[in-house]
Amino acid sequence: MIKDSLKLTHLASLLVIVATAAVTQWLAFGEQASSPLRRVQEGDVVRAGYALEPPFALLDAEGKVSGEAPEVFRRVLARLGPGRIEWVHAEFGSLQHELAAGRIDVIVSGLFITPERARHMLFSRPTARVCPAFAVVAGNPLALHGHADLLRHPAARLGVIAGAVEHDEARLAGVPLERLVAFPDPWSALAALRSGRIDAFALSSVSLRHALANTGGLEVISPLVAEPAPLPGRPAFAFRPQDGDLRDAVDEALGNWLGSREHMELIARFGFTAAELPGGAQGDARCFR
Repeated sequence: MIKDSLKLTHLASLLVIVATAAVTQWLAFGEQASSPLRRVQEGDVVRAGYALEPPFALLDAEGKVSGEAPEVFRRVLARLGPGRIEWVHAEFGSLQHELAAGRIDVIVSGLFITPERARHMLFSRPTARVCPAFAVVAGNPLALHGHADLLRHPAARLGVIAGAVEHDEARLAGVPLERLVAFPDPWSALAALRSGRIDAFALSSVSLRHALANTGGLEVISPLVAEPAPLPGRPAFAFRPQDGDLRDAVDEALGNWLGSREHMELIARFGFTAAELPGGAQGDARCFR
């Protein structure tokens, strides 16, 4: 009886070991099979999150997701495999949460690299360099050329996009929280500027140039006056920490293509110039007037 009991115990232990190994192997296979890079290579879907912030991300006349970031990402992804992109729209301020929750695989929306964001996400190399700017009422009646000017007017209020770097930049410059007004998108901020609810709207110069290209009553102040002169923003694609293989593959493809004639012709459609190319000494230069 004792021998039979020992045999049964031994058999049960072996079954547990085999079952554990099988589950571990199944989980590893599942993780590998669901890897975004593997999906790209096998022709499956990669979910790209975007927020509407022209010219980084927008909808064209046919309702197709376009803009600097989506078009660059399409070209780069095509170099990695036959995978397809499923576009997932979200407000800008919620994109990082969508990525962390696994509802998207990559942020393709002109998200700027910052030290805080880099603690939670992996970034590709920058796809552009852009300087900060203000949109103000035409004629700039309050003479707002930077945050210091705004602070000289006790009642002046600054509009920013919720979750964007302009909020943090304004706070670092000393703008009180109660004088910052957050908006979900550029259009609502520009409408507030026209109506007088805010006195300036902070965004990248290329975004404001695009937004005001065919409208009157507002103007762009860029680069902003600051001491020291502000550093340019560096928009890039953002990935989950566990998807380093996809980030590395995208980075390699970008490195061989950014600055090429094809790249320049592509981004020129969205108002980007050679001065807004990333990398090198120019990429590190501050935004001087």
